[in-house]
Amino acid sequence: MADFKKIDLAKVKTYSIKERASKVRLDLLGQPVSAGCSIDEFLKSLPKFLKAEDFKKVVERIIRAIMENHKIIFMIGAHNLKVGLTPLYVDFMDIHNNLHFAGNSAVSIHDLEIAFFGATSEDVLENLQDGSFGFVEETARLYSEMLKLARNEGIGLGHAQGRLIMDQNPPYKEYSLAYNCLKREIPLTIHASIGTDIVNQHPGYDGAEVGRASFEDFKIFADSVMQIDNGGVALNVGSAVILPEVFLKAVAVCKNLNPEFGKYATANFDMLTHYRPTQNVVNRPAALDSEGYNITGHHELMIPLLFAAVKSLSK
Repeated sequence: MADFKKIDLAKVKTYSIKERASKVRLDLLGQPVSAGCSIDEFLKSLPKFLKAEDFKKVVERIIRAIMENHKIIFMIGAHNLKVGLTPLYVDFMDIHNNLHFAGNSAVSIHDLEIAFFGATSEDVLENLQDGSFGFVEETARLYSEMLKLARNEGIGLGHAQGRLIMDQNPPYKEYSLAYNCLKREIPLTIHASIGTDIVNQHPGYDGAEVGRASFEDFKIFADSVMQIDNGGVALNVGSAVILPEVFLKAVAVCKNLNPEFGKYATANFDMLTHYRPTQNVVNRPAALDSEGYNITGHHELMIPLLFAAVKSLSK
């Protein structure tokens, strides 16, 4: 049998723990809370590690932006509307008006349905089986009317949607993101892609007009991105591809026009960690002398907690 050589551990050098810098200390541990605790008490009870600290830093950056009246951008996927977050975003508009909301085409569709019908989101699997998925007549008609308004007025998709809802005065308009943005003169931009949404399946869909109006919205969005320079905040909430890509191109435009562009904060909130939000919203912009944070969790939990924390700590 071979006799393999072994290292002699008796010769290793040791040192006292008193000389070592330790990452975990008693003052960093989480603390239990009492029954009926406030949001402020809850936040103070969190362990001072990792995402708990990142979450509090995002809250601090939002509060600072509010106090100094910097631009705050919310880039949202349609899931935000489908899990009932619109009233929270509308409430935040009353806290801070220097905002910008950006969404994909699905945001536009769900917002229209909520405003006019008080309901949205069909059962895709069930309706796909009988060929009815995406073929609701009223939704497609409203979207076509929105495109016609955008063309006639020479405005972007988000503005046209707000105008359509305001002009037609549907029964549930108060629950519409587009309506509330236009009412408060807050820009909403819709960044469309072709072939990804149910309205693309209908004969009244005008792809050329969607392209023109969405490009108008990109220019509006890029101007808002320029305004996060030196203190603003951009948050991506649930858009895995479209908004992170649009944001990166807007950042490129801003850096091209203003070589000093930077010193802002970004945060990505999503249920899963995806490549593009991580790179385009958090890592790459953060390299431009800025801060980037990635918070994983369900929107219906994390966004109410975020707004509650901002309200509590900004008192």
